[in-house]
Amino acid sequence: MLARIASTLYWTGRYIERSEHLARYLRVQYFSMLDAPMSQSKDFILKSILNMYGSTWEEGEELVEVDVLQRVGMDYGVPTSIRSTVRAARENAGSVRHVISTELWEAINTFYVNSNGTDPEDFAVRGLYDYTFEVSRQCAIIRSRIHDTLLHDQAWVFMKLGIHLERVAQVIRIINSKLHDGDVISDSGGPNENKVLKLYQQTILLKVVEGFDMHRRAYQRRQTRRTTLEFLIGHPQFSRSITYNMQRIVGLLERLHGKSDVRDSVQFRAGKLYAYFRYLDYDAISDNPIEYLNDALSEVYALHDDIDRTYFNSVESDPKPATQSQTQSQSNGTQSQSMAG
Repeated sequence: MLARIASTLYWTGRYIERSEHLARYLRVQYFSMLDAPMSQSKDFILKSILNMYGSTWEEGEELVEVDVLQRVGMDYGVPTSIRSTVRAARENAGSVRHVISTELWEAINTFYVNSNGTDPEDFAVRGLYDYTFEVSRQCAIIRSRIHDTLLHDQAWVFMKLGIHLERVAQVIRIINSKLHDGDVISDSGGPNENKVLKLYQQTILLKVVEGFDMHRRAYQRRQTRRTTLEFLIGHPQFSRSITYNMQRIVGLLERLHGKSDVRDSVQFRAGKLYAYFRYLDYDAISDNPIEYLNDALSEVYALHDDIDRTYFNSVESDPKPATQSQTQSQSNGTQSQSMAG
């Protein structure tokens, strides 16, 4: 497979997965404003949304709800907006139509058409729930088309590799965003109210990744920050846990290489990351989990760079910061005529 084709398939998977996580975070976090005890904290919620999307704001700036929602959801000028990621997925898929199935292309194209046809003003006023819910629904359809209508060959492997790596990155960012929210909550209401607010952030976190019910089933006891982190990071049977997806990444890289080989630099880094998350000492990170997870996210981005150099023949670049900024390079193998894999 040509390196540019492999790169395009990989980034199609990444953008599809990214759009769903961004939409789900926006929906759950925004509507938490309507629920006690967060109903009084609109500015807090808007800042949390901007933080997750990697969008900055001036200290002391008055955030306007409509402007924030349009920026993160509808603005094509913002690379991390939901519509931008949907368009990027469609542009990538369109350039490899000869590799993917008609059914998969039609699902991705329908996804884009529906997203592009959304009125930004209506979205910010009354259409946010329907739009973000539809993004999640369309992404589920696309993943089923990937699984059911493609040969499970190299093309499938590269798309799945993009999906699972992006899921790891987004889950880490979601966890860190909600941990940060818990740290900045004002305790002006007194210690008891502050404790309730912090616990509520853990509930929101589980709902963002659609793991609230399965966490309750797995632990069958009161939710704590410890159980929430253990579940989202290390549970081997929850499909959105970091460990689960790192295990899938290791398996996909073995398929590309033809065998398990720790001498292969990409497999070695992926295996180290999988082992780190699978056997993480939660007591050791309890004082500052955000710092540890940021370091881990940098390693995930470094794994992407290794994949990029090994399979897509991209030039070595500077390390990427742990922000919502890792996007497809314009030179990601587009001129390369060598083989990937």
